[in-house]
Amino acid sequence: MNISKSNKFQVHYYFSDNSHGFDAIVRNECEKELLNIFYEIATTLDLKLLVQSEPPKDGGFIDIWKFIGDNPNQVTLIVSAIAIILSRKPVENKKLTQLQIENLELENELKRNELKELHLKSLNEENIDEKLIKRVVELLSLNYKIIWRRSNFYKKISTYKRINKFSSQRFLDENQIGSDRLVSRGDFYNFVLSSDDLPEMEIEEAKIDLISPVLKSGNFLWKGFLNNEIVSFQMQDNSFKSMIQNGEIILNNKVLINTIIVQNRKIDENGHIKITKSFVKLVIDYSINGQKHITKDGQTYLDNK
Repeated sequence: MNISKSNKFQVHYYFSDNSHGFDAIVRNECEKELLNIFYEIATTLDLKLLVQSEPPKDGGFIDIWKFIGDNPNQVTLIVSAIAIILSRKPVENKKLTQLQIENLELENELKRNELKELHLKSLNEENIDEKLIKRVVELLSLNYKIIWRRSNFYKKISTYKRINKFSSQRFLDENQIGSDRLVSRGDFYNFVLSSDDLPEMEIEEAKIDLISPVLKSGNFLWKGFLNNEIVSFQMQDNSFKSMIQNGEIILNNKVLINTIIVQNRKIDENGHIKITKSFVKLVIDYSINGQKHITKDGQTYLDNK
């Protein structure tokens, strides 16, 4: 079944007191999250998009955006995907799924191949059917930024007590396409992630160019270069830490440690992944002036591996 054309998207906030006034700060925060969703969807699909605001309307409070792109069929695809992502209750709704975590930036071969198969650059009206929309929404749902921004949007309207329901609609110019997609206040929480924290990430054989080890006992942070960036970390390999503190390893400025490192991460206010803590669980081997030494625990790890 083909999808009807559309080039506008409307959101309708329903207030419990039948008024039309909307707190300006809350409204702007909601619009910010929606615009980020719009542009993240277009970016993920590698399609150009211009979004124009239209004057708001009464009836609770109504916002309307017109979408302009290289191809009207691409615009229909984007508007249809937005409508589904904003209104369809997620199956897994409290944490980012493992698949979303593994595809944090969606810059991988899987995405490129999928987009190539969908032929989005040369869409015609006959191509846009329910099957295509389903595949596109599945692809977009792998982008943690879209899911996180949607969570932020519903979090904003949840805290604004006057909003008792929210709906979205597609339009082709002035004509509404399909029925309203309504989300009641009691369902807002289904779209909200329980935390901005991400599961910890373990990196095997992470090579750290040591800047400053800790020579005294205590939970002080070590420093080094990891992937050309300075990282502060706790050394949890007590055997290696004791070797350093007891002077069994003579250090200089050319020490490279090969480690298993665990990093705690969260999503910051701009939707970027931020590392909050790093822990070195094991030093597999270390090199001084290019001469490599495998640690006892490192040898056990390698044998088991």
